[in-house]
Amino acid sequence: MIPELRDDGYLPEGVHLSELEEIVARFGNTPRRSRLIARIRIWVGLARSIGARRLLLAGSFVSAKPEPTDVDAVILLPESFANQLDRGLQDALELAEMLTTRYPEEIFAAEDDTDWYNWVEFFTRTRELDARTQGVVEVKL
Repeated sequence: MIPELRDDGYLPEGVHLSELEEIVARFGNTPRRSRLIARIRIWVGLARSIGARRLLLAGSFVSAKPEPTDVDAVILLPESFANQLDRGLQDALELAEMLTTRYPEEIFAAEDDTDWYNWVEFFTRTRELDARTQGVVEVKL
């Protein structure tokens, strides 16, 4: 369950596990956010198809910012990802294309748990001058 935002507009610290529909209900309430939700739905579908281990959503999308410019995401790839690419599996190829071309530019790959935790650490720091921490959302796959 996604907790209420703090007074500063950010989620409380931590990784908050949530179903996609709760994310849509909480953060898809403007036309711009709805367009970003469409992108997230594609990523969730690809993540499930390839057997991704985790999918993180971060940045201004999971804040009170009325019109976030993007949604930052990190996908923890399965150990079989390279094999899926070698076999030419369409969803793996599509995701690999996004990751290598950086289009959309806000999705990042974590190849192992160390990468994952480094990304979590990175995205839980705001760009505020005081470098305060914020919470992030993990999509239940």
